[in-house]
Amino acid sequence: MESALLKFLTRRQAFCKKTLDIVCVESIGGGAVNTCLGNAHDQLSQQGITIVSGWLAEPLEQLQNPQTKRQFTQHWWNFDERSREYFDTSPEINKGAIYILDYDIALYTIDNNEDLSSCVSRSIVYRSGLFYTLEYASTGYDLQLAPDLSTERLFAPYLRPNVHQLL
Repeated sequence: MESALLKFLTRRQAFCKKTLDIVCVESIGGGAVNTCLGNAHDQLSQQGITIVSGWLAEPLEQLQNPQTKRQFTQHWWNFDERSREYFDTSPEINKGAIYILDYDIALYTIDNNEDLSSCVSRSIVYRSGLFYTLEYASTGYDLQLAPDLSTERLFAPYLRPNVHQLL
């Protein structure tokens, strides 16, 4: 049986120009909870440090919903060009989380920065053989079937309406 991770990589790669890659990341903490982009941005004052983005594939045993096979959370972390190593200052990363590098996420946020209300996309859940997008709502979690894992679909709720199109 094909793993949820392999299915995610295959499905998401269909919408990426650059190859997805599983990378080793040293989790050093020290940043603020739930502000991964801000944590990564704070490291830019160091010479040779860049921001990268992708996904955290959460370990199965850490998930709160037993029907969920795997959750993929869009995340930002850093790359040290001198040591050629990745590191993450965001705290509370689940031990055993798998980091998946996705350059297309970063490129999309750069190209659409002025039109985005968030540079962190919806999360993805793999459950019962299907992919769903996940948003946190005031009443709990909102799961919506995801017929594809395109970058546009993942950022759709955070894309502000184009004022020029409204005129």
